[in-house]
Amino acid sequence: MLKEFLKKNNPALKRIFLARHGESVANQQKLVSGQLDAPLTEKGRNQAQWLCDALRNEALSAIYTSSLSRTIETARPTAEYHGIGIKAVDNLKEIHFGVLQGRPTDGSDSDAQALWQAKATDKEAFYIPDSEGNCAFENRVTECLESVLQDLQGAILIVAHRNTNEVILSKLLDFGSSTDKVINVKNKYLYEIELSDTPSINTIRLGGEFHGKKYVGLKDE
Repeated sequence: MLKEFLKKNNPALKRIFLARHGESVANQQKLVSGQLDAPLTEKGRNQAQWLCDALRNEALSAIYTSSLSRTIETARPTAEYHGIGIKAVDNLKEIHFGVLQGRPTDGSDSDAQALWQAKATDKEAFYIPDSEGNCAFENRVTECLESVLQDLQGAILIVAHRNTNEVILSKLLDFGSSTDKVINVKNKYLYEIELSDTPSINTIRLGGEFHGKKYVGLKDE
């Protein structure tokens, strides 16, 4: 997809900054978030400020988030600092986990654990009741990314979710299907993707002793 975009557009100085939302109340409570609209915790709001700090010297032309409040809250300090409106997009939302949304992730819910184990055993065929299929999820995120690329000017910020960002990275870095390579997107990192004939990525640390440090390549541990 990116190669087709580059054939039609001049990629000069075009970059995408990609961030995961800060810690939400559901994260803190160790619950499956999915498309539940959980707000940020105090830690999450601090992470939003770290993101703003890391992007202070960047000339951003646009900021995109999902329509869930935790991504909008994470992007807000950066948007206010740069004087840019936030474009909240439904298609950037996290995958819907169906009956597992709101259930604990710590193993205390035996029914939920049984569903996760069944899913892990057969990722392609097993369907979590009321959930969004992987193919439908990947298609809607890809469609949104294609639209963003068409409007891309200079550098932009996208704030979304773990699974959403993994699809975006797999498309931008030409990993093929998002299931072909495991990417573990962390909210302690900001990813800077530079668009060219051979796209490259840098990883920027958010918070902690090495706040603002830039690593060459994809760092996800």
